[in-house]
Amino acid sequence: MKSTSLRYSVLGMAVALTCATAARAEISNESKTLVLSGFGTLSAVQTNNENIEFRSDNRLPSGTASSHEFDNDSKLGVQLSYRPSDKLQAVVQLLSRRNEDNSFKPSVDWAYIAYKPISALSLRAGRFVAPTLMGSDYRNVGYANIWVRPPTDVYNSATINNVDGIDAIYRGKLGAVSYTLQGYYGGYDLKFAGGSGIKFNHMAGLNLSAETGSWTFRVSHMDASHTNYQADGQAAPSTLFAVSQPQTGRGFRLNPAAASCASFSANISCNQLFTNFDSVFNALRRDKKPFNITDLGLVYDNGNVVVQAEYMKRKSDSQLSNSAAYYLTAGYRFDRVLPYVSYSASKTDTRRYILSAAPQYQSLVDQRFTQGAPYAQTSNTDNRTLSMGLRVDVAPSVALKFQLDQYKPRTNSFGATDAQTMSRVGALAGAAQMSDSVGTVRLATVALDFVF
Repeated sequence: MKSTSLRYSVLGMAVALTCATAARAEISNESKTLVLSGFGTLSAVQTNNENIEFRSDNRLPSGTASSHEFDNDSKLGVQLSYRPSDKLQAVVQLLSRRNEDNSFKPSVDWAYIAYKPISALSLRAGRFVAPTLMGSDYRNVGYANIWVRPPTDVYNSATINNVDGIDAIYRGKLGAVSYTLQGYYGGYDLKFAGGSGIKFNHMAGLNLSAETGSWTFRVSHMDASHTNYQADGQAAPSTLFAVSQPQTGRGFRLNPAAASCASFSANISCNQLFTNFDSVFNALRRDKKPFNITDLGLVYDNGNVVVQAEYMKRKSDSQLSNSAAYYLTAGYRFDRVLPYVSYSASKTDTRRYILSAAPQYQSLVDQRFTQGAPYAQTSNTDNRTLSMGLRVDVAPSVALKFQLDQYKPRTNSFGATDAQTMSRVGALAGAAQMSDSVGTVRLATVALDFVF
């Protein structure tokens, strides 16, 4: 069933591309103020492990395992820009890719009105891409990237697609340095499978990028608060997972609303059973907690040598741990051929909270938790990824890419995990155990990127 629906999705993307290209030519001939453009990727992905599946986007309900699939990275974007005057512009971009509903239903990725009071300043209002990372603006445009996808160790650690709000972009020059300064404010509701999601509020950010010669530098910071909500609208988690077997990650789900905590005994609530239950539960609960990102980026490109690096730190102070991630990519252009190698990593600052049994219930807790005191912990990730790839510009505005990724988790990841790039087949994202016992997982991708 999946392959059949996918075949029609790919066919639909091809038809849409043909129509869009024809429309672009027709509109461009009629008016210089109305322009239709777009981009797309057709990609095939598979892993070498039938028990481990890969997600290019951690919102996807499932991933790719040992059989090759076309729906992890394949996408089509169409953008319409209308400029009635030199000072005013309206932009709408539709993006079709596999989403949290397991369909290719198009979504609005850009929808804003821009006003330029002076040539160096642009003011926008509406929906635009959240510029939290160096490649955020063009992360969906495969043709604009060296890799088949931006390194997931970094880009899956900061899943904020858009901002619904306002921004100001100022472009200037100081001697040989051209710079761009952007400030923005807004919010966004990020949807996941099954009706859950994350609401980002009070998103306020500032970015500064500078270019001189072959060098590009970028620094950015964003402050926001986030609430992870379930399908019923409650802030998540609504229960607390207490580990009873550290070696396997098994434990008990503790519900603060239940009259009997984990069926220990009738009429003993969780905050009666554990003296610090409420404080631990509130520490893990993702309800109006910080979601702050600081990012540093560097690119060197002299036409032949290409070096790109990025370092990101996230603060979340909830079940989603604070984390750091980075990558370093280097390549060399031989005319239309660009081989490259990339190394990336992500690691969380995992915190463990010991649950203290009330003295009168200590013996009862000891009967259930026989391998030490029960504890809850925040998300746990320590990943390393080595990638090698080849980009070939086969035609104007068309690039063919091949990439091999060697992914290795280096720690036990019980409970919710960060940057859910790999997970066990059949498990919900964020709920699967990934550990160093999995060993190395290899991923092969072939992608055809184009712009029009």
